Amino acid sequence: MTAVIALAAMAFVGAVGWDAQGYWKAAQSVHRGSDPYAEDIVALRAFHQRLATNSAEPRPFVYVYSPMTLPLLRLLAVFSGSFVGLLYAAAVATGAAIQLWVGSQMADQGERRWLTLVLPAVIFFPGLVTDDVILSGNVAYLLYGGILLGATAGWKRGHWTWYYVAVLIASVFKTPFLAFLAFPVLIDGRQWVRSGMTAVAGVLIFAAQARCWPGMFREYLTSLLLVFDWLHDFGFGPASVLGLYLWRRGRPTATPTTILFLICAGVIGILLLVLARRVREWNIPREAWVPVALVGTALLNPRIMKYDLAAITVPMVLIGGRVLRFLSGSGEKLRGNSSDAERNRSWRAPTLVGSILFFLIPNIITTAGPSWFPAEFLVLIAIFAMGVWWLYQFRREGRRPVADVGDEGGGSSRVWRRL
Repeated sequence: MTAVIALAAMAFVGAVGWDAQGYWKAAQSVHRGSDPYAEDIVALRAFHQRLATNSAEPRPFVYVYSPMTLPLLRLLAVFSGSFVGLLYAAAVATGAAIQLWVGSQMADQGERRWLTLVLPAVIFFPGLVTDDVILSGNVAYLLYGGILLGATAGWKRGHWTWYYVAVLIASVFKTPFLAFLAFPVLIDGRQWVRSGMTAVAGVLIFAAQARCWPGMFREYLTSLLLVFDWLHDFGFGPASVLGLYLWRRGRPTATPTTILFLICAGVIGILLLVLARRVREWNIPREAWVPVALVGTALLNPRIMKYDLAAITVPMVLIGGRVLRFLSGSGEKLRGNSSDAERNRSWRAPTLVGSILFFLIPNIITTAGPSWFPAEFLVLIAIFAMGVWWLYQFRREGRRPVADVGDEGGGSSRVWRRL
């Protein structure tokens, strides 16, 4: 209730639906028979010219979705704005709720006790850093809801069809969503063929638009280019942070950021594949692996935005909670050694203080400092590294004899519950 009231108050006193309003503007343009891409290019050029004399010039909204989405806009424009707005707000809210629910499915029984209290606050901290992007009405909330719902059916029951459908539909709006086709491969090694076929279908859909709408497709690509060159809307991945750094120093961004992205994506991709193989060899429960795999897959996105981070915030919370629980007391439970128990008790206060600082410092930087970018980037990379480290710690504890665990029966599932 507090979260809902807070959202309502934020919407009442501040901006709301800035992305959704841009979509409706584009829908009205299509309904009139105009070209939304051409209109946005004109607006971008006017903004760029005025920026030289007025650095506070507000940024224009740019419709950066492919021409294949325009028929949907034309259909929506037939209805009244209030009806479409209410329907769309409900859809975005549903997508956000699904993200939270799917995240809770990655938790074990013990984690769900505290996660239930944390979930309402997650929407205010995309990527663990405070921001009001939930009020933007970005379509990503809706798209991620479908993707994560399909992902749950995939990693729990092995039914990946709806996941592939959801990713393919999402890629029509945002082509980088095709990066999420790596996730089924990481969870189920038998998904290489289906994931590859879906990737080919996504690329063919993208390329076919150049033939079906050649003029609009060129304008669409021009709009994307100007968003980077003039609005500097890079995102929060490694290459994105480099792009912002170079732009602020007046240096070219395209080639260095492309090279860095390919290097980082290659390294992260290889690391994820190695981890996926180790997870299967070590017989680690999927609940332990899925959050790390999902965060790592998100890092393959060339342009990670705040609404992208919102979709992986609960997995990030789970990774941080597991590492904290391991450092603060798992050794005492697993080993039963008195000296180890004393040592772990001495770790608890510093670990708790360090975790609080880990959360507070980037949030203080973003509210009082000049930039959201480096803080979120460091949190994202740190959480992923913690997840990788924790998997190896899990494996080390899981390989101990069952007697050390203090429970009859055994296997990694019992160690998982204690971790």
